[in-house]
Amino acid sequence: MVGDADALRERDEALRRGDAAWQRLQEVLDAHIDTPLDGRAGWTGKDVYAHFARWQQRSIDELCDLLTGRWRPAVGADDEDTLNDHWAAEDASLGADDARARCLTTRAELRRTVAGLDAGRWQRFGRLFDDITGPHYEHHLRAAGG
Repeated sequence: MVGDADALRERDEALRRGDAAWQRLQEVLDAHIDTPLDGRAGWTGKDVYAHFARWQQRSIDELCDLLTGRWRPAVGADDEDTLNDHWAAEDASLGADDARARCLTTRAELRRTVAGLDAGRWQRFGRLFDDITGPHYEHHLRAAGG
């Protein structure tokens, strides 16, 4: 079993990796705020900011449910594309500044919440939140060729 100090170091390192990936992704998003990042999908930087605002908010809600003892099933892999398409349609008229602001706000809240997890909670479920620890950012960096 991992000790508390090791678990907290792991949490902090995961957040640092997420911060570094986020910084790289944010540079790409800002450079393509109104132009497609990936010819295949056609998402712009604004679209990805809106996408992350939605997923980060969902992660905040799920994490709060876990912290208060309420839990709802996560979206299955088969449902993620449907959910992404639904959110993208809802956010299509959103301005770039609003999409970016929503993303930055939800990212700060999610990061603060994950950073506040004690060792036990980090080990039980904190690792699940890849919207802040890097893998989700890295996915979009690869898609954008970054």
